[in-house]
Amino acid sequence: MLLISNHRALLITAVVGFAAHFCAAAQAQAQQQTVSILIVRHAETDGSQPTIPLSAVGRQRAELLAPTLKGVTFTHLLATHTTRARQMLEAIAATQGLQIVQLPAPGSVLVGQPATDQTSRRAPIEPIAAALLKLPPGSVALAALNSENIYAILNRLGVPVAEPGKSCVVGRMCVPCLDNKCFPPEFDRMWHVVLEPGRATPLAFVELRYGAGWRASER
Repeated sequence: MLLISNHRALLITAVVGFAAHFCAAAQAQAQQQTVSILIVRHAETDGSQPTIPLSAVGRQRAELLAPTLKGVTFTHLLATHTTRARQMLEAIAATQGLQIVQLPAPGSVLVGQPATDQTSRRAPIEPIAAALLKLPPGSVALAALNSENIYAILNRLGVPVAEPGKSCVVGRMCVPCLDNKCFPPEFDRMWHVVLEPGRATPLAFVELRYGAGWRASER
């Protein structure tokens, strides 16, 4: 079982290296008829706009995803109802000819109100977790999420919450909490989860960072 938690020594320093790792893993997993899921947090945002889209810096970071994941063929792209989450996947969707499925769907009715960018970021937890758990064996999915729902969704996928007084160190498969109170401030986090039908916990769980050493330009 592969267990890698948050640690500076594990930063991804080259997009080629990450792509090679993920592509090889995805191919092996497809042969084993498992489900490979990559979860990424949305990049930096522009809070001055009502829809809270990606900022100029955030768009630059989002542009790193396509080359970082070059060579990985996805079968499903999922995002939360937020504009910023969808924007993280637009380049990959265009390149691979895939539809971005947003859950809940923008405009769909939740508790009597249409889902918008102002809808709670907790709303996607159940629908996205359910969609990921229903993926057929051999699927390779990419999901763009928010800090408020990432840990909770990972938990729904079988990653346990850390026991009281214990941290999620290297060698321990866990999430530190179920909301964003303990979420790291950086926007470069990704999680790779491999699910095996009939298994309660993931076959593999890896926390990664992409674009190590990257700095936004002044544009």
